Amino acid sequence: MTMDTTGQWMGTPMDARTVDDLLEAHGWAVLSLARDDEPYSIPISFGYDSEDVYFVFLEDSPDGRKFEFIDEGASVRLLVTDIGGRFDWQSIAVTGNARRIDHDTDDWTHLMDTLDDNAWFSSDFERADSLEAMHGWRLDVDEVRGLEVKES
Repeated sequence: MTMDTTGQWMGTPMDARTVDDLLEAHGWAVLSLARDDEPYSIPISFGYDSEDVYFVFLEDSPDGRKFEFIDEGASVRLLVTDIGGRFDWQSIAVTGNARRIDHDTDDWTHLMDTLDDNAWFSSDFERADSLEAMHGWRLDVDEVRGLEVKES
């Protein structure tokens, strides 16, 4: 019998409960968008409600390209990592489509509640002049892949 030693480097699949726990606890990640051959990645704060990922962009952010990318409807990927060491890490990739959430709806209330529950807010949100400067999104999850290496 041969032993698979690649798990110590490449990681082994995470179970669904571990994935949910990390998504609920972490609150920040890198969101990647693509348009044609041009990639665009930004760190974001996010909330997770055990089904979908929620996040907001500020209208007056220095680089408004993210609106151009996300409004075109391409798939997005959220990468969540928790790295404790070379042989102690977790990585989750969440892929799906982002759907804009309008203000003054039950969905907006749910977005704000979810962000309040477990997002890691940027100080930009505290400086936002008004709620209207915030644009909300829900990442409808198509695929979740989690890998981990845990020190023995």
